[in-house]
Amino acid sequence: MQASLLSPSRSARVAEVLVALGAVRITTTQPFIYTSGWASPVYVDTRLLMSDVALRGEVLDIVAEGLARLVSAQGINAIVGAESSGIAVAAWLAERLALPLLYLRKRPMGWGNAARLEGRLPDAASLLYMDDVTTDGRSKVAAAQSLRGTGARIADSLVLVDYAIYPQSHELFAAHSLTLHAASSWADLHEALRGAGKLDAEQAATLAAFSADPVQWSIEHGGVGA
Repeated sequence: MQASLLSPSRSARVAEVLVALGAVRITTTQPFIYTSGWASPVYVDTRLLMSDVALRGEVLDIVAEGLARLVSAQGINAIVGAESSGIAVAAWLAERLALPLLYLRKRPMGWGNAARLEGRLPDAASLLYMDDVTTDGRSKVAAAQSLRGTGARIADSLVLVDYAIYPQSHELFAAHSLTLHAASSWADLHEALRGAGKLDAEQAATLAAFSADPVQWSIEHGGVGA
């Protein structure tokens, strides 16, 4: 299952901030190839948010407000950040919500179910997994499975940006009893780019083709298909 953490106006504001920071990069030539294997004309560098104190604070306030409701409803008692893409935002949100912070390594350091996990799980751990962006959701499901191997409960993951256009992601999350919450989506970013007048005719055409059929766009540009 995929769900917006915020109201449409709040999600739109997060997207506007990312666009204003120059975090949304567009190419009409050499495509970006994500770690998931998809080819895309878009790359979102959410790490730029770290360096702008005012805009970072605004986004964190927006996200923390929505996240507080989720934490209360789900009984979440710790936040786990993805190495390295999710650690910074996870840390700031954990501080705002007075929650323990852990992070999940990409590769294990040692042995056992907790070899990828840094930090101490609380008793009766109920976790939120935090990352920056998701495409088809496979890495989020893999992380949740790893965390469940420690005996923790995890039903929710949070990202700043969910593309929410790739096929089968809804079924994937449902099959693994995981809900993906997002502060913004590709549709929000696309609208923010248009609203800010950031797109020339060639970029607009490229993004329209990508949005209409991201799988076909990926295949035609050297990436994976569904």
